[in-house]
Amino acid sequence: MPLLAGILSALALALALATIAGVIAPSLFRNRKTGEVPRRLSLLVWGCIAVLVAMILAGSLVPRPAAAPTAGAGSNEAASGSAPR
Repeated sequence: MPLLAGILSALALALALATIAGVIAPSLFRNRKTGEVPRRLSLLVWGCIAVLVAMILAGSLVPRPAAAPTAGAGSNEAASGSAPR
């Protein structure tokens, strides 16, 4: 699952860059069949939605970090009053 999370994170980055490029130059996303150029606001909204969905999916697939061991009676740590003087 961490591999899929990494792929989705890279996809989210690519989508964010494509969204920025589309807002700057919407003619990059011209429909080749009809020649219609999408509006900048449309590219911005749908690009942000796509990035948000990709990041939510990637975040849900990242494994949880291992719990840190707590200091107890059997730990290797020195007692607080036994420092060398």
